[in-house]
Amino acid sequence: MKEAVFILMIMTSSLWAEERVSEQLWGNLTVGSEHNDKIYLELDMEPKAQIEGSTQWQNLDATGLLEYYPDKWADVTGELVLGYTREVTPLETYEVTSRVGIRFHILGNLRQYIPNSNIISFERFSLSTLLRYEYRRLYHDDGVQEQQSRIRLRIETKTALNHHSYTQDKTYYIFADGEHFISLSEEVQEYFSSKFRLRVGPGYNYDRRHRFELLMLYDYARDTYHDNARHDAVAVNVRYKVFF
Repeated sequence: MKEAVFILMIMTSSLWAEERVSEQLWGNLTVGSEHNDKIYLELDMEPKAQIEGSTQWQNLDATGLLEYYPDKWADVTGELVLGYTREVTPLETYEVTSRVGIRFHILGNLRQYIPNSNIISFERFSLSTLLRYEYRRLYHDDGVQEQQSRIRLRIETKTALNHHSYTQDKTYYIFADGEHFISLSEEVQEYFSSKFRLRVGPGYNYDRRHRFELLMLYDYARDTYHDNARHDAVAVNVRYKVFF
């Protein structure tokens, strides 16, 4: 694992050597449970840290998720996020964010009508669209409080490599998604204010309870502390999911 992280960092350092890009390491530990056929519950712990340079930036988010499945075409989601950020300035920020959204499974339901060829098998490919609204409340330790409303639009895909579905046991797959962040209010003070995020990498579904992913992430962001200057981040994102 350390060798893989080192190689990915070397690649990204040379690729964006002329840009102001922060090199980071992200992690996700996710515990999920299906309450019944209609309801899914999840808790995700997501630490992030800048791992190069003299400046220190760290973040930890805890996200509770409730998903409701009214039919096969769409899921309804609700989330509550509690976050802590140690900014590069010696400022600490606490965040409480609520989200509501809907995930559309259009291709997943239409692919039964698409004929497969010897080259492309649509059975292995899944695509969904997640549209969310979030309301953020930030509490800085200097006494300043800020609020922000955002729309988040994500398109995500999973492509199974050695089985017909990535949910089958012992299945390798490729994960990729892109998410656009649209602010509906004034910007809040952040060292990394995300505008667009891209993730891609391999995953492995060991069985119905355990899933692993190693993703490369690029975050197009702005530094709202310094006149909204561009401040992108590249990260290795290690993810482990366990289901009960």
